[in-house]
Amino acid sequence: MKKSKMFRLRYVLMIALGLFIAYNVSHALLTKETATGPSSGETAATPSPTPVPTANEPEKKPEKSAHPDPTPTPDPTRKPDPTPDPTATPDPTPTPQTTKAPQGGGTANTASPIYSISTKNKLVALTFDDGPDLHWTPQVLEVLSKYNAKATFFLVGRQVDKYPDMVKRIVDEGHAVGNHTWSHAQLPKLTPEQAREQMTSTDEALKKALGKGTYLFRAPYGAVNDNVKAVAAQQGQLIIGWSIDTKDWAGNTPDQIMNNVKQHIHPGSIILQHSFGGKGGDLSNTVEATRRICEYLQAQGYQFVTVPELLAAK
Repeated sequence: MKKSKMFRLRYVLMIALGLFIAYNVSHALLTKETATGPSSGETAATPSPTPVPTANEPEKKPEKSAHPDPTPTPDPTRKPDPTPDPTATPDPTPTPQTTKAPQGGGTANTASPIYSISTKNKLVALTFDDGPDLHWTPQVLEVLSKYNAKATFFLVGRQVDKYPDMVKRIVDEGHAVGNHTWSHAQLPKLTPEQAREQMTSTDEALKKALGKGTYLFRAPYGAVNDNVKAVAAQQGQLIIGWSIDTKDWAGNTPDQIMNNVKQHIHPGSIILQHSFGGKGGDLSNTVEATRRICEYLQAQGYQFVTVPELLAAK
């Protein structure tokens, strides 16, 4: 009896132990599946197309395309107008033209300034700029008359307009006159039309005073460019420069002027002086230097002629 009870008790304990072990094994397996997800034979649940972000995970921005955006072309500083303004271009160098001189003497190329003449004869041209006036011009004329020396006066138009009788005196005493613009303008700074007006206005003043104009032209400061040369050619003007600048206008003394002349004189020279203006309006140095020049060059065998006469001696 006791053995039978003992057997049943062992049987019950063994069953209980077996159940306990089975429960623990099953619980362990269930816990493992939950932690590691489904086994390789199972299909995972399809995630939603756009997962909703949690409070702790910000929404991810879409990734950039595999092809980077092209680098933008920088905008120009200024968008050009549909019809841009023409760019200013320098005038072409004019083709030299030979123009017949109005007074019947000029055959030289009017597009190129004449600075001196090549001649074997001892001829020299004295020239006086900026006049006329009623003070210095008469004194210069008196010196020239004393030495029987002929000269050429390049006259400013507004001075011609003021003193037409002095212009007549210049011509009546055997001298030539030239055009030195209306207002002593720096012609390269002007438009071609403005330069032409400077020439034509002066020529009209000369015609009014003398009954005729001139084909001799000297640019103030000797300043010319292609435009000035072209306008002079169109107007039938010979551009006359100089080979000796005495700088009487700067106040050079008669001694300085004479030294300059002696160093640079040669047959066919053109000498520049003035009959109006000068440093501080004083041209007493010019009057005295003119006297010395006449004495010295005549003693050297030179003859003083007008520019037209010098041109004819080529």
